[in-house]
This record gives sequence, structure tokens and C-alpha cells, in this order.
Amino acid sequence: MCILFLSSFIFAEDRTIEELFPDTSETILQKARNGAYSHSIKAASSTEMAAALTIKPAGGISIDWSRFNGAPVNIIENLLLLKNNKPVTKLDIYNALCKIRTLQGKEYFSSTRGRRTALFEDASRVAGENNLKKQNDPPPAVSLPSDETIFIMVKDVNFGNCYYRAEIKTYGSGIRYSLTNFKSINYLFIPVIKTGNLMIQLYIESLNEGVLIYGLSCVTAANFADKQVDIPSAIQKRLDVIYEWIGGNIKTP
Repeated sequence: MCILFLSSFIFAEDRTIEELFPDTSETILQKARNGAYSHSIKAASSTEMAAALTIKPAGGISIDWSRFNGAPVNIIENLLLLKNNKPVTKLDIYNALCKIRTLQGKEYFSSTRGRRTALFEDASRVAGENNLKKQNDPPPAVSLPSDETIFIMVKDVNFGNCYYRAEIKTYGSGIRYSLTNFKSINYLFIPVIKTGNLMIQLYIESLNEGVLIYGLSCVTAANFADKQVDIPSAIQKRLDVIYEWIGGNIKTP
């Protein structure tokens, strides 16, 4: 326990984004430094998906996209650096990911409304997949667990109540964060994304330049939805809000 406690306060190793993504083009890395890089793909199989990925992480931080079984699949790659004016530890990142209530009221720009609006009208932990009773967030942790699972409810402005299982795992110098829907995501009571068909996986590490987030998101939507809605765009808007939420929570411990 003492070792865990002390290790969470060791500052970032002197690693660079080039070391973490050695086979990724300099253009992509510069976009990550200057804001964010995103890229969407539609693939019919996992083999096709692997060939189409443009972000090439070092083996130690590769994301296990093989856990996703849906097909055909929309894939969104993201790479960004959240600038920060203070050292950030893994414990800071862990605590940022645990502040579920602060998702409530996070805004995005709605093209249909022509203004910024709350994407998540409500957000809280729930007790579990079979017990949707809301729970309060605990106080910030003082030591870093090796892994944790959190069950989350968000009231999405477009999809109503959505339920996710979040898995947080410490991994080397960083943290892996996985978000998967454990109930169908519906639009007007019609399932558009079946249980388990949305998976967001992030690798987060504090570097000297800022907090790096590498994301790989996979989603399979119902045929009618895939034809009428720009699924990658809809997911990217929610990813942008999640990234803003993480960054805001890191800055406000």
C-alpha cells in the first residue's frame, strides 16, 4: 500500500510523443500538439480495420481493439495533448476520471439548434448493471488502485438515458480507460446501438508537454441509423466533451 501511495506522486517520465508513437507521421503528431488529431474509418472486418489505422503507438501502449465484436464498424482515432501549467500525476488523472457528476451540463455546439447546449443533462454513478440506483462520487482518492470498474448513467440530449461500464487500469507510466455501453442506446425508443456495440478506449499519460490522450473508439449502429446519421460525427462530439471533462477535472482537483 505504501508503495502504491508513493508511486502515484512520482511525476511524469521524460518521455516524448515521438517515443510513444514512433511510426506515426510528424503531421499527425503536430496536429495533436496544436489541438487534436482525429480520423474516422468504416471497416467491414478487424483485418480491414487494422490496416486502416493511422496512429501507430509503441507496442507497450497499443489498445486492444480486438475486444470489439461488432461489424461493420465505425472507428474513430484521436490523439491530443491537454496543456497544463503544473505537473500531473497518475493519481491526478485517476481522480479526474472518477468525477462523474461533473459530466452534467457539459456543452457542445448543436448545429440543429445553432448554439451551444448541454450534451449531458444529468450524469451520475449507478450501483451496477443490475441496480441503476444513483450514487454519489466518492471523495478524491489518496492512493492509486491498480484497477476499478465504475457504472455510469448519463442523460444524453439526443439519446436519453445511456448506461456505461467504465474500467480504469494503471498501466506502466499511464492509465487505460475503457467505456462500453451495457444497455442499448435508443433514439425515440428505438435501439440504434446494441449493448456492447460502443467501445471507447483511451490511453492517458502525463508528459512534459502536457497530458496525452490516445483514443480508439469503435461503434456499430443499426442499419437505418447508419444510413441517416453521421455516426462518426455524433461520437466525435461526445468524445470532445469527454476530453474537455478530463482536462477540466485535472485542472480543478
